[in-house]
Amino acid sequence: MSALTKPRLAGVGLLAACMTALALFGASAVAKPAPPKPKEVTVNDFYFGPSAVTIKVEGSVKWVWSSFNAYPHDVHLKSGPKGLKKKGTYSTKTTAVTNARFQKKFPTPGTYKYICTIHPTEMKLTVTVKK
Repeated sequence: MSALTKPRLAGVGLLAACMTALALFGASAVAKPAPPKPKEVTVNDFYFGPSAVTIKVEGSVKWVWSSFNAYPHDVHLKSGPKGLKKKGTYSTKTTAVTNARFQKKFPTPGTYKYICTIHPTEMKLTVTVKK
């Protein structure tokens, strides 16, 4: 064997060892993709902006109260998909004028209808969750 062949064989051995390690531990070592950013909905005086959003299952929506609001608002789930559990967790517990946020993850596909209970005829939002 020449002096040039020995380093090549050592490199091949190292490559084989790395490939074996990846095969054995690769599934746990590979990082999961980051979850998608939440869709943001602004809670404005008398409307949600936008008034409809579509997300994938396990996606989330983040409501942010506008700093220009003069009136209090809440986010209330009026209706959701059949068999939805823990419906109370899909609504805010209090009202706010400004400086508030509410974020919710949606594990169940379907259509979710939201209102502001203080302004139910003006403030409506539809969240569609797809598989």
